[in-house]
Amino acid sequence: MQDSHATQTTPAADLGSNSAIGRKLKAFYDDVASEPVPDRFLSLLDALDKAEQRAGGSLGEQEGA
Repeated sequence: MQDSHATQTTPAADLGSNSAIGRKLKAFYDDVASEPVPDRFLSLLDALDKAEQRAGGSLGEQEGA
């Protein structure tokens, strides 16, 4: 017995709308990814690196415990 409400779709039809969405998302992401990193964020990353260097191996010792 077949369900009269069932519809058959081809994979190509489903990918059509997904492909269009994917292309738009990729274009948007590429624009964002190509923007320069803000100076404030770079400063925060630099401060984090320095703090990790000052902590030395103590962080690694705590993780292994």
